[in-house]
Amino acid sequence: MPEWSTSQYWQRRFLEGDTPWELHAPSGVLMEALYALEGIGFTVAGKRILCPGCGRGADAFELVRRGGQVVAVDWSEEAINALRERYESARNSLVGTLELIQGDLFESSLEMIDLVCEHTLFCAIDPAARLRYVELMAGCIRPGGYLVGNFFIVGEEEVAQLKDLSLAREGRGPPFATTVTELKGLLEPYFIERALRPGSNSAPNRRQGIEWVGLFERRAPGLVTPT
Repeated sequence: MPEWSTSQYWQRRFLEGDTPWELHAPSGVLMEALYALEGIGFTVAGKRILCPGCGRGADAFELVRRGGQVVAVDWSEEAINALRERYESARNSLVGTLELIQGDLFESSLEMIDLVCEHTLFCAIDPAARLRYVELMAGCIRPGGYLVGNFFIVGEEEVAQLKDLSLAREGRGPPFATTVTELKGLLEPYFIERALRPGSNSAPNRRQGIEWVGLFERRAPGLVTPT
């Protein structure tokens, strides 16, 4: 098992402050996806929302602030404790609710979800686990619900030149790149693509040009396409 598929790896990264993906504010690209949802009449208030791989929870906290019933999951105890402390300190002024799960997403008991908001989790898990991740999301999102996220996407030629798909500075480990073809191929059996485009609100210090807005609607029963 690669080290980045263990809780110890992510706990160490948080303890050492080696978390360049954390923006300490909601992801601009993820917010683009939420604005796209609002454009088709879906609001987060009152909805049950999953934030997988939430980290210290800037996105999760924003969704709670907007009235979401948020379930936030992360491997790192350090990250979950930081989000818990922030939530408790502001709880009386928040409209929504927050449930915290510290542990393995794949082993978590997830009730039906209206919306999954993921901020570069797909690129953080081992590429060998991508199909398992998609199947997990498909299993917990209710028909008509949505998977939205900030995905790291590069071209076919670029990804072919990457060792183990890694975009890390040292060329090993997460984040891992994907292509439009791969992402669509994994999601299409379970989801209807509503939007997939380059983001326009990446943070200045992020990988400009490879952060994409993804918006996918869970197919209704009987409309799941064969894999």
